[in-house]
Amino acid sequence: MTQARRTVFGRIRRIPTAYVALWIIAVICLVAILSYFDFPFTRYAFDETTAQVLASPSIDHLMGTDELGRDVLSRVIFGSRLSITIGIVTAIVGFLIGTIYGAIAGYAGGRLDSLMMRIVDIAYSLPDLLVMILIGVLIGRGTFGILLALALTSWRGTARLVRAQFIQLKNEEFVEAARAQGQNHVLIALKHMLPNSLGPVIVAMTFTVPAAILAESTLSFIGLGLSPPACSWGTLASDGWRALRTHPHLIFFPSSLIFATVLSFNFLGDGLRDAIDPRTRL
Repeated sequence: MTQARRTVFGRIRRIPTAYVALWIIAVICLVAILSYFDFPFTRYAFDETTAQVLASPSIDHLMGTDELGRDVLSRVIFGSRLSITIGIVTAIVGFLIGTIYGAIAGYAGGRLDSLMMRIVDIAYSLPDLLVMILIGVLIGRGTFGILLALALTSWRGTARLVRAQFIQLKNEEFVEAARAQGQNHVLIALKHMLPNSLGPVIVAMTFTVPAAILAESTLSFIGLGLSPPACSWGTLASDGWRALRTHPHLIFFPSSLIFATVLSFNFLGDGLRDAIDPRTRL
């Protein structure tokens, strides 16, 4: 397992875009974590002097200030913790639900598989935005409501992917050998089939994270996502939109972070797919 991880990481290092994206993601996640421990820039979070209201980027305030004199850099750092958390938690929850659901459907087969996949088809037919709005209305425009809404729309692709992997693997020789040894179905699925199907699923997770970040940002931007005092890149971009012509720095910096993070996760996902695919020669 360790050798396999080294091989995958070595292949990623040979892909410039994926390797750079990995470092960008690491830096952004590190900044988000450090923000919980009074990151140094937090001392510039608020400027009581009216002269610093809506100030342009400068040495004192690298990203300028907003209409209340708050340092935009500090707000972007604070917003990163919520945006990154939503993306990662959504990917993990979608991974768990989709993996369990797809594994049961793929391993059982027959009528149960057909019924479970029809449920997935029905879930796909529901517009994601409509589902998110309904959950937001029922639960509220809080972090939990956003996480639940995104999780309920992110598991379907993982379920289909895991199901396809299990259908392919359940007739392999090592699975037949495990059955011949008298191992039960749960042990076969967990010990033999699941580890061999995780590669494509992990790659899919790297695309789920940016999709969740973008979805939360979009909902917050149009006023259907998080509400104050919650601070995310989406809420910052929404606040900056009102002053786009007069003070473009308010929307430029949070939007740039969204763009860089989503693009980096997509590049990393492409790199992981090439590194895990045994047919790829680097």
